[in-house]
Amino acid sequence: MSLREKTISGAKWSAISTVIIIALGLLQMTWLARLMDNHQFGLLTISLVIIALADTLSDFGIANSIIQRKEISHLELTTLYWLNVGLGVLVCVVVFSLSGVIAALLHNPDLAPLIKTLAFAFVVIPHGQQFRALMQKELEFNKIGMIETLAVLSGFTFTVISAHYWPVAMTAIIGYLVNTVVRTALFGFAGRKIYRPGLHFSLPSVASNLKFGAWLTADSVVNYINTNLSTLVLARILGAGAAGGFNLAYNLAVVPPAKLNPIITRVLFPAFAKIQDDTEKLRVNYYKLISMVGIINFPALLGLLVVADSFVRVVFGERWLFITPVLQLLCIVGLLRAIGNPIGSLLMAKARMDISFKFNLFKTVLFVPAIVVGGHMGGVLGVTIGFLSVQIINTVLTYFVLIKPILGPSYRDYIYSIWLPFRLSLPTVLVSGGLGYFLPGQLPFAALLILQVVAGVAAFALTLLFSREPLVLEIKRQLCRSDKLKALLRVS
Repeated sequence: MSLREKTISGAKWSAISTVIIIALGLLQMTWLARLMDNHQFGLLTISLVIIALADTLSDFGIANSIIQRKEISHLELTTLYWLNVGLGVLVCVVVFSLSGVIAALLHNPDLAPLIKTLAFAFVVIPHGQQFRALMQKELEFNKIGMIETLAVLSGFTFTVISAHYWPVAMTAIIGYLVNTVVRTALFGFAGRKIYRPGLHFSLPSVASNLKFGAWLTADSVVNYINTNLSTLVLARILGAGAAGGFNLAYNLAVVPPAKLNPIITRVLFPAFAKIQDDTEKLRVNYYKLISMVGIINFPALLGLLVVADSFVRVVFGERWLFITPVLQLLCIVGLLRAIGNPIGSLLMAKARMDISFKFNLFKTVLFVPAIVVGGHMGGVLGVTIGFLSVQIINTVLTYFVLIKPILGPSYRDYIYSIWLPFRLSLPTVLVSGGLGYFLPGQLPFAALLILQVVAGVAAFALTLLFSREPLVLEIKRQLCRSDKLKALLRVS
C-alpha cells in the first residue's frame, strides 16, 4: 500500500473513531451537566484541566520523538519505555503531594481528593504510550481507533450509570480511570506483538529523542497555559460554578476541533515526516489540509453560533443560559484554533518545535494579562473576550512566524485555504440564522433547534454536492467509491 493510500485509510479510521469518541464525550458531558449541580460539575472540569498538564509532562514528547525518527533501534525503544514509566511514577508522586496546595491556590479545597485520585492514572498511562506510538508510526489507525473507542466506551458506560446514583465529580473521575486502564491494557496487548521492551537502559542512546521531546514538552506546556488558563482564573476569581460554565461552552466549541485534530497530527505527522525534505509537496499538502480542516469544522461551529440560545436551553437547561454569549464567542475561537492546529504536524515533521515554542511563549505574554484582566473586569464574558482577542492576533501572526519560514512565501495560498471553507459554510449560516431570526416564539425551542440544524445540514450538503472546487471534487472522489455515486458526482 502506498503512502497516499495509507494516509487516506488512516484518516478514515481516525475520523470514525474520533467522531464516536467526541459523540460519547458530548453525551457524557450533557448527562453530567443535567445531573450535577454547578459546583460539582465545575470541580470535575477543573480537575481534568489540572491533570492535563501532568499528562503533558509525563510523556515528555517521547511518543512523538519515536514517530519523528525514520529509524530507531531496540535499545533506544527500551530505554525510552522505562524512561517514560519512571516519569509517570514521578509525576504521580508530585501531583498527589501537591494536590492540597493546588486546591488552596484555586480556593477550592474540594479539589484535593479528586486530584489525588487522578494522579494514579500516571502510573498506568506510560505502559501503553510507546506501543501506540509504534502503531501510529506504521499508520495502523484502524487498530488505534478500535482500542481508543472501546476504552472511551468503557469509561462512558461506567460514568453514565454510576452518575445516576451518585451525581458527584468523583464518579466521572473514576470513570476516567476505567478508560485509562482499559486503553493501556489493550495497547499493551496489541503492541507486544510488534515489540517487547527489554531490560536495557542507555540514556546517551536517546539524547536526540530527549532533545526533540524537551522542545515539544516546553511547547506543549506553553500551549497548555494558553488553552487552560481561562478555567483556572475563573475558578480562583468566581468559583467552580463559573469555571464549570465556561468549560461547558469550551467543550462544545473548542474541544471538538481539538479532538478532531488527532486525525491531522496522527495521520499527517508520520506522512509529512516521510516527505520532510520536499518543500513543494509539503506546501501543497499543508494548504489542502487547512482547507479540509475548515470544511469539517466551519459549518459546525458557525452553525452552533447561530443556534446557541436554543441549543443551551434544550440540551443543558435554563440554569446554564448565562453561557450563551460565551458559547457564541468561543465558536469563533474554535474556528480559528481549528485552522491553526495543523501547523503542529508540519513543525514536528521538520523537527522545528523550537519555533513553535518561541511563538507560543510570545503568545503567552499576551494571553496571561488578557485573561486575568478580562476575568477581573468582566467575569466569564471578560475572560472569553480576552481569549478571542489573543486568538485573532495568533491567527494573523501564524503565517509570518511559523508557516513562512518552513514553506516559503505563500500568503495567498494561506488566505485562500481559509476563505474556501468559510465560503462553503455561508449557506448554512444564512439558512439556520434566518430561521432563528424569523421563527422565535412561533415554535417550541426544541422544535426550532431541530429545524435549524436539519435545514443547516441540508444547506451545507447541497453546497458540497454542487460545488466545483477542485478540493471538494477530490474529497468526493475519495469518499464515494460506487459507480452509481461516481456518476451522480459527475452530473453535479
